[in-house]
Amino acid sequence: MSENQPVAQPTKESVLASLAAAAEAAHQAYMAALAANPGADLSQLYMKEMVALRVWSTAENQALKNDPAIGTAQNDLDSATKIIRNGLSTIKDISTWLSLLDNLVKLADTVGSFFA
Repeated sequence: MSENQPVAQPTKESVLASLAAAAEAAHQAYMAALAANPGADLSQLYMKEMVALRVWSTAENQALKNDPAIGTAQNDLDSATKIIRNGLSTIKDISTWLSLLDNLVKLADTVGSFFA
């Protein structure tokens, strides 16, 4: 590909799919933490799961802005989602989940900001 050719922008559908995958990964992380820590206070994890779901849900009915930075933001979100999914069977510590979900929610918020 030539340096002068524009890089293809992600579609609204692909960005929404990334946001949906992040919300699902947040839910899976919450469920994994719950299974590993029965009876523990997981309210902060639950709130982060709900934020990820809200960002995806809000973006569904909005138009994607034509901002070239969306591709990088989407890739960062997809990477964070993959990290969470890879840790589902091994991470037991609530604080680790909280840190990972905090990062995921921040990235989801960044991606969500590309919708108007």
